[in-house]
Order: sequence, then structure tokens, then C-alpha cells
Amino acid sequence: MINDVMAQNNAKVSTLTVLKEDSGNLSEMILFPYTTFQDFGINGLFVGEAVKFTAPKPGWKISGIEVTGLTTYNNTTKLFAPDRNFLVEVRDKDLNLLYKFADMQNLYFAYTSEGRFLSRAIMIPSIPVTGDFYVVFYDRGSMSIAMEQTNETSNSFFFFESQMKPADFTTAKANDTMKINWLIRVAGV
Repeated sequence: MINDVMAQNNAKVSTLTVLKEDSGNLSEMILFPYTTFQDFGINGLFVGEAVKFTAPKPGWKISGIEVTGLTTYNNTTKLFAPDRNFLVEVRDKDLNLLYKFADMQNLYFAYTSEGRFLSRAIMIPSIPVTGDFYVVFYDRGSMSIAMEQTNETSNSFFFFESQMKPADFTTAKANDTMKINWLIRVAGV
């Protein structure tokens, strides 16, 4: 998906590197919708789903972010959820803000098939990164991000109160901890 958008924007796709911290093949993943409002209520406005990446070389430049998610569509009324904004941030290893972008969820994630996840590329200006960095997605209750509950990589977090906290959940059976992967990827050169 992200390669297609980059090609449309005349980027040299052959030199493009896509980084992912999930199990890989979207068609084989078991995905569930998640919004921070489920666990944080109205405070979910200030909680982001974050993924930690490592630049493949010093000075590598991010030029696109891909998020997999969905927005609500009502088959009876034939209406989408009201437009609200989501927010994307790029932060360095020390959590310093490098870039911020906001837009309306229906422009990216609206689809007339209820419950279908869409992977959407968000083009950003080239941002050089070195070493570890984070991409943070704030769904703000406007839509649901895809959450993979198997094959976790331990690189998915919640970002709130200026801290990264592991994205794990306590399951109902035997108080097991379940780790997950957010479906956020980045592309760059």
C-alpha cells in the first residue's frame, strides 16, 4: 500500500524501505479494532498508540506513515461516523517531537463495508532519524486502529503523560498479560 502511494508521488520505490513491527502479512493476521476510549474514556483524547522503530542507517528519512484502521459505517442509515480528527506524531528516542500531523478520519478510513480494516498511507515531509524513534497515532475516539493479538514484537506502546508504557492487556482468564502489535508502518530512504 505505502509503495503504491509513494510511486504516485514520484518517489523512487526501488530505494524505499518499509519498516514494520508486526508479524508481516496483513491477509494472515488476526486483527481487532481498538480505540483508546475503550480503556481511557474521555482521557483517551490524550493517549496515543505508539510503535518503536529503528532506522536502518544513520540519517534515514521517513517520508510516509501507514496506519491500518477503520471508521464506523451504519449500513441501515448509510452514514459514516461524524468526522473527527486523528493525530500522528514522530518522536525521537528521547520522545522529543519531530513532526505532528492531524486530519479527519473519514478522509482516510471510511469504507462502506462495515468492519473492514483499511491500510492508509499518510505522506509527510522527509524527516531524518537515527537509531530508535517512535510513531504515535492518536485515534481520539474518531476511529479504531488495527490491533494484532498474536505474534507480538514488544515494540507497541501507549504514549501518555510524556511516557511510553508497554501496550499489554490483562486477560479475563487467569490474569494473563496479552501483548499486542499496533498496525503502524513507516517508509523512507
